[in-house]
Amino acid sequence: MATSDEHPGEDGPAAPAAVFPEAETQDPSGWGAKFHSVRFRVVAAMLGMMLAGLITAGLVTFVVQFQEADARLDQALLDKANSVVKIVQTKKKTSGEYANRTYISALHEAAEDIEPRSNEVMAGIVDGRVAWTVEGNGDKALLEDSMMADAAELRNPAGASFGELDADGRPLRTVVVPMRGVTGTFFLVGRDAADQREHNASSVRTYSLVSLGMLLAAAVIGGIVAGRLLDPLRRLREASRAVGPEDLTQRVEVRKGEDDVTLLAKTFNTMLERLDEGAQQQQQFLDDAGHELRTPLTILRGHLELETVDDPDDVIATREVLLDEVDRMQRLVDDLLLLANSGEIGFIQREPVRIPELLDQVMEKVHVLADRHWQIDERADYVVEADPQRLTQALVQLAANAVKYTRPSSTIALGSRIERPTAADGTSLPPQDTLVLWVRDDGIGIAAEDQQRIFERFGRVHTGRGVEGSGLGLAIVAAIAQAHGGVATVESEYGHGATFMIRIPLQSSGVRV
Repeated sequence: MATSDEHPGEDGPAAPAAVFPEAETQDPSGWGAKFHSVRFRVVAAMLGMMLAGLITAGLVTFVVQFQEADARLDQALLDKANSVVKIVQTKKKTSGEYANRTYISALHEAAEDIEPRSNEVMAGIVDGRVAWTVEGNGDKALLEDSMMADAAELRNPAGASFGELDADGRPLRTVVVPMRGVTGTFFLVGRDAADQREHNASSVRTYSLVSLGMLLAAAVIGGIVAGRLLDPLRRLREASRAVGPEDLTQRVEVRKGEDDVTLLAKTFNTMLERLDEGAQQQQQFLDDAGHELRTPLTILRGHLELETVDDPDDVIATREVLLDEVDRMQRLVDDLLLLANSGEIGFIQREPVRIPELLDQVMEKVHVLADRHWQIDERADYVVEADPQRLTQALVQLAANAVKYTRPSSTIALGSRIERPTAADGTSLPPQDTLVLWVRDDGIGIAAEDQQRIFERFGRVHTGRGVEGSGLGLAIVAAIAQAHGGVATVESEYGHGATFMIRIPLQSSGVRV
């Protein structure tokens, strides 16, 4: 009987649909989203570091350059002032014409004879005031009357002193040297430094423009490079939005590369594959359980509805049928759970397994299944890494399956061998040694069209004989082989028996016993 939840009526309650906020499903856009994007932040951080580096480098470079330029200018002024003072002192000692002149008068005459450059000025200072000036530019005076008091304040009897005066917004670099041996007399030489400062400012502007161009180019190139590097993240986001409970087939397109973002995209695809595989296994389990449990449940319900509770014989008979169906359901559920867990990491527990002992133990278990001629064809005298319990389970299942399709006089044989990468029969083998376990019988055999289908869940061979079973036995054998990294196959010809084989590639070379 179906419940109202399984088949809701027109007015019945419906299962609530998953509600996802619209804001979460929409792709964010606009300038706000762009400013918060990884691409923008990466490029902004790169440009910030470049800007800080350019500013620091430019500041240090230009401070040193400007100081050196002022130092060169001061040295040139000092050399010129000292040369004039030396000339005057020499002439005062050697020339009778200069013997009766004052030092300040001799300095004045020497300054006029030297003729300062158009951007220079010379002056004599006596007793704290400017006594005379000689301008190199006759059109405009560099040392104006308003500046003379400041110029006179620069004198230092102990030695040369440097300073800078403001000539209508133009800097005037000056040096004042004392006349040695003459108290209160000083000689001033000044030069207009506006051209030098303009040259310095031009260098700063050029550097700024070049730096700005570099930043713009870096922004464009960085944006393109960052976009290409972060493109897997964009595809990752799009794939994440497309993935839903009903569709786990989306994958992120991954380009060649081993960078962190590409590896993240590959990891995301691996995660989706595991989720997809898990969802498929879950759906397969639900389909299998729903398909196979429906029949025994129907039998249980039918017998319970037809049972005559006043008839003890009918109650006993019904009880036996119900218990038998419950046992069958239990075996079916166990098999389904085994298949559902076959993809888990802990499904097999590898340990050293002695193949001859494994075959002897399996033979000890299966020879009591039925009156058959049991034998071992071949033993591989090797120790391999495998799960002995799962291999035993698979071989017992194959032996039980062989019993179902053979007669009392039939032969059922077990065997094992190690195959090298190159097989004599031309069989395609993996590049490492392979352990082959088999169960052979001379029963009715399997038709070629059924040999692949029998390893599927609930796959059966139509033999015309009623054979009990859930149809999961060979699927379990195939799952055990796959869990070991191998495969289960069958070689058979209808009417001439069958040989079921489990091929397991060895992780390392087997050790001969």
